[in-house]
Amino acid sequence: MTFFTACVPQSVRPPAGLGQRGRAGLELLGATQKYAASHLRPAARAAFEASQAGADLARAHAQAAAPAEMRRVVAETTSVVERDPVWRMERFLQRYVGEESFAQGIQAVEERRAMFAAFLAPPAQPTLGTLELDPGLVPPKYYSATEWHLEPGSWDGYDLYGAVFAFGLGPLVFKHGGYAAVGAGDDILQQRVDTIRQLPKATYGRIYEPGCGSATTLLTLHKAFPQAELIGCDLSPLLLRMGHKVAERQGIPIHLKQRDAVRCGEPDESVDAVVTYALHHELPPNENMALFQEMFRILKRGGDIVMSDPPPFRAVSPFHAAILDWDTKNRNEPFFSSACLSNWDDRLREAGFVDVQSYALGQDGYPWITRASKPA
Repeated sequence: MTFFTACVPQSVRPPAGLGQRGRAGLELLGATQKYAASHLRPAARAAFEASQAGADLARAHAQAAAPAEMRRVVAETTSVVERDPVWRMERFLQRYVGEESFAQGIQAVEERRAMFAAFLAPPAQPTLGTLELDPGLVPPKYYSATEWHLEPGSWDGYDLYGAVFAFGLGPLVFKHGGYAAVGAGDDILQQRVDTIRQLPKATYGRIYEPGCGSATTLLTLHKAFPQAELIGCDLSPLLLRMGHKVAERQGIPIHLKQRDAVRCGEPDESVDAVVTYALHHELPPNENMALFQEMFRILKRGGDIVMSDPPPFRAVSPFHAAILDWDTKNRNEPFFSSACLSNWDDRLREAGFVDVQSYALGQDGYPWITRASKPA
């Protein structure tokens, strides 16, 4: 379920990219997002934190223990900041960029449909890895009912979304950061590298990624653990096809399967490590608990799990918590706030994991890392 961003090497890219008009439009959106996040947002934050209401809410935030108390603090913070015209303008621009990115990205790719369709065609045989699609798989209702991130038709709503992400949104919009939990100026590809470095062992035999999307994280894992067998699952056939195509073009054997991650079908104690990236905020709380139990099942004894997701509200300022909470209603992220109110440390322990740790790697708590092990 992760975005496929600009990780396609030049050597395996199509002979031409987007047209001038499409590229210019997306570059303007990327610049708008960067300006909103790096100039307007700090001004709104400073005004809030300098106010008496901001000081009072900071104290309440520090003292909030239960999720209901934290939710109340975040709601009151939102009520305060929404009176600020700078906040409203910054949020307006974020919503505008979110909507226009797909509208303009799809149009830009359509202008060169034949070229991108040829690039995304199935790889010629023989293949290094494998791609197992399940036409009979019925996605969970929460998945099929949501147009994630304002994406028309959701992940599989447009047959060339892979090209939209890889050659439009990734390099021209997302690379600036400043959206959702990603800080302005953050390198989203480096964040994946940093996350993978949290795996505690030097070598692994088999590494599994639930919700692997188009295999961006698995491709990054190959660079860190070139001898490891890499397996991933996702609900989206379109993203899996894109990941398989790029992996084959790079000569990297990855095994991709269309599965519901909470019933992944892997044998008991069959993998040495599990990595998740930006997945848990896209699952309802009960699905996350089922996922932790499933990953515990397939991990070998002594195996490791490393998770990266937006930070919990408790780990950031009330102002930034309001930023994260905004995505729930305004960027089609129905479970964003419930994830930020959750304590993954406790849920992993309930599933049987030990040596649980959680910490931030970057600004404003993102990436937020949670890692643990299966008892040896």
